[in-house]
Amino acid sequence: MNLNLLGTGGVTPIPKPCCNCELCVKAREKGISEYQTGPSMFVYDDNILFDTPEEVRLQLNRERIEKVENIILTHWHPDHTQGIRVVEQINFNHIKEKAEPNPINLYIAEKQLEMFKKFGCGNMLSYYESKGVIKIIYLNHKQAIEFENVTVTPYFIPKTEGYYFLVEDNKSGKKIVYAPCEYQDLIVYDELKGIDVFIAHCLYFENKKIGSGVNYSDTEDSFEKMLKDSEKMNAKKVVITHIEEAFQLTIEQLNMEAKKYYKDYNIEFAKDGHIIKL
Repeated sequence: MNLNLLGTGGVTPIPKPCCNCELCVKAREKGISEYQTGPSMFVYDDNILFDTPEEVRLQLNRERIEKVENIILTHWHPDHTQGIRVVEQINFNHIKEKAEPNPINLYIAEKQLEMFKKFGCGNMLSYYESKGVIKIIYLNHKQAIEFENVTVTPYFIPKTEGYYFLVEDNKSGKKIVYAPCEYQDLIVYDELKGIDVFIAHCLYFENKKIGSGVNYSDTEDSFEKMLKDSEKMNAKKVVITHIEEAFQLTIEQLNMEAKKYYKDYNIEFAKDGHIIKL
């Protein structure tokens, strides 16, 4: 199983436009290798794209990804969905003025689609489906989506009405859990124990010696609580994504802090294009 964390930024990716904080200024000076774009992941085995942030077109081109057959929208939030027009760019031929023969399978929870239509640009999905660009398929709690090489199972998070996902290799049995956002009161089920990699949202730090001291406790769990969840999963490694500019730390600095304060855990903060091979 081969995965690519196409984008590891969050609501405030790095560098922010018009921002003159030290973090953003240095990122611009160093160039695109230091940029952290919106949160997304690609599973090469079955050409599965998780989420479509604004920069997804650039991400797919940067990583030389040649085919997207399936898209899973984890939830409706703009930082995960505002690049949804990419389905048209991939799967509609503007020379022949018609969709390509096979629609992209687009998976989303029914309630999330309702909210996407109410608060975002979700009505575009109905338009694209009417043109044959996509096929909308509802995902549901614990209902496995079986692809040729991997199986993806969504898990509902009642507190936030979001989802996190188990991705399992059908041959090797290797497992990853992907929880990129909406992380609050996450329930760890028995079948999630013994995973290889836990890919998790960079939550706020209870340890105020780390970063800027921002506190998002009203909407999400803490980084330390997430690590306790990784223990329950017996995760061999924790990879961190959805990293906010608000923490005011580079990836290198975050990895140094992890080694200093959380040395009992195998943690890695990821840059865009981070590859995981299992």
